[in-house]
Amino acid sequence: MSRIPEETIQQVIAATDIVALVGRSVKLRKAGTNFIGLCPFHNEKSPSFNVSPSRNTYHCFGCGAGGTAIRFVMEHDGLSFVEAVKRLADAAGIRMEEEVWDANAEAEAKHRSLLLRAHREIAEWFHQLLMKHKIAAPARDYLKSRGITSQVAKNWQMGYAPPSGAFFREWASQARIPESVLVEAGLFIQSDEDSGRRGAYPRFRDRLMFPIRNDHGDVIAFSGRVLDPEAKTAKYLNSPETPLFSKSKVLFGFDRSKRAISKAGEAIVCEGQIDMIMVYEAGFQNVVAGQGTAFTEVHAKLLKRVCNEVVLCYDSDNAGYKAAERAFQILSPIGLTVKVAALPQGEDPDSLLRKQGTEALQAVLGGATDFLEYQIRRLRASAKSDSMVERVRMAEQVASAISIFSGVAQRVTAVNKVAKLLEISEEQLTGMVNQAAKEAKNGHSGPKDAAAPSQANVVDEAKKLLASQHKTAVLLCQMALADAEVMYWLREEADCGELLSEVPGTELLALLVRSRHDPVEETSKLAFMAGLERHQEAALAQLQSRSRRPGTPEPAGLADAKRALDTLEIARLQSRLQSVNAKLRAPNLSQTEIEHLWEQIRELTARHKDCLDRTKPTPNSFSP
Repeated sequence: MSRIPEETIQQVIAATDIVALVGRSVKLRKAGTNFIGLCPFHNEKSPSFNVSPSRNTYHCFGCGAGGTAIRFVMEHDGLSFVEAVKRLADAAGIRMEEEVWDANAEAEAKHRSLLLRAHREIAEWFHQLLMKHKIAAPARDYLKSRGITSQVAKNWQMGYAPPSGAFFREWASQARIPESVLVEAGLFIQSDEDSGRRGAYPRFRDRLMFPIRNDHGDVIAFSGRVLDPEAKTAKYLNSPETPLFSKSKVLFGFDRSKRAISKAGEAIVCEGQIDMIMVYEAGFQNVVAGQGTAFTEVHAKLLKRVCNEVVLCYDSDNAGYKAAERAFQILSPIGLTVKVAALPQGEDPDSLLRKQGTEALQAVLGGATDFLEYQIRRLRASAKSDSMVERVRMAEQVASAISIFSGVAQRVTAVNKVAKLLEISEEQLTGMVNQAAKEAKNGHSGPKDAAAPSQANVVDEAKKLLASQHKTAVLLCQMALADAEVMYWLREEADCGELLSEVPGTELLALLVRSRHDPVEETSKLAFMAGLERHQEAALAQLQSRSRRPGTPEPAGLADAKRALDTLEIARLQSRLQSVNAKLRAPNLSQTEIEHLWEQIRELTARHKDCLDRTKPTPNSFSP
């Protein structure tokens, strides 16, 4: 078995911008000289995934995943080593010689390649039929009726699946793709003995076709819309589960929109492909759609990696509300802020754009409200009166939604807001929320699960956590929570990566430094805190509300933050000096080793003195 030349591998790694590569699927934020984000290889609430542009590597401190750009593509996309190198080489314009693989790897790669080719070529064939063939005239008429131009159809490679199986077989013969591959790809269905059919037959017939793509833009499945309104069949038909496609793991359009979502920090979610396409074409490019099924946890995690907020833009009917409710139940527990853009009655995003234009959709999206407020509006619209009895009934329904929040701060804020909107007491609503949470956990009204942590336990754990933290690190946390300028400086300019990994008691500070919430947006801060462990959230909430001791000055902002960070750096340097001095006392050191250790001591001592000088208090400054 031959291998790829080492110089080629090095050339590919050197030519690949690992930050750009990882940034296509992970929302990254600059932290000193590196970038951090949520790890795509395990479920985490606080970012521990680190990308180093200087080393051209990545590493997760949570699960241990790490390596070069090649390893990332292998692990993230499920490719073999050779496939990953080839993909990166193609992207970088590097020519590679043919390599010989072992038999199993060659067979597996060839089979996957054949499945991808089948999807790629049939997508192009469907597209050519739609654009040019007379048999697709009804499909073109349908597109015109929906205001979809030929350019939009080209942009999204829309196609047409003909009604006759003979068309498919002729194409497959010319493309030299075996029928067995078409069956495995989900494009054909193998008939059984009782069906009366012979052999395999096409899954998609007389439908407008939408290619479904993976994160890298490869066609891996299809969604077909029926054209005959009288047809006794499903309106939309998706490809089945295949080696390439799992509908619970793929969001339609995500390959195109993920960068815009990351940039906006917000994802617009539509129900169908046409809605998603028309919203995207109207200029709102941070948009995706599901695959005809309810939102899944995988979908939610996919979005959480690139944004903090989701705006549900579903139909305004009861089915759209139920879909929004289900999506909220999936999205909210992982820390995503969920808003709802209330469309006019009887409209969907596509029809609103056709009738009233982009300004109308912009107004709807701009007026999106958080899910709880949206829920209350719907309940009030259907209520018989605005009596206290009706408001309590509404509160009982909204309490179930509030109970989904795992974060203490989120729940408190939600209870406060809803209590004001419904004009009931916070104590009464809190009791409803607690009861709803208990019923959801136990499946019925019953004794509280003894294993569930009580609020008192959470507070105790929070106190223990704060007591274990370095007092200067705690002070920096307070400053960062109170002053957005301090937060931005710690994340983007302060070089504190080594400090946070070496000084004990800086765990809470590390959570803030590695976070990606917007410190000037309260909803963003709440979403971040909701994603933490409960005792961590409670500790930060306590710091946020902790008052200063009487007679002590308030922290003066960035200047004091810099002095506080220098104080932590002094602690780190002192620890380093102790370690080097201990090494110096070791027996049998060579003269070279001794000189090297003394050189380290001189360097650390000089840095220690500089930090001490910078931490000397100035008039009216706050001393940590």
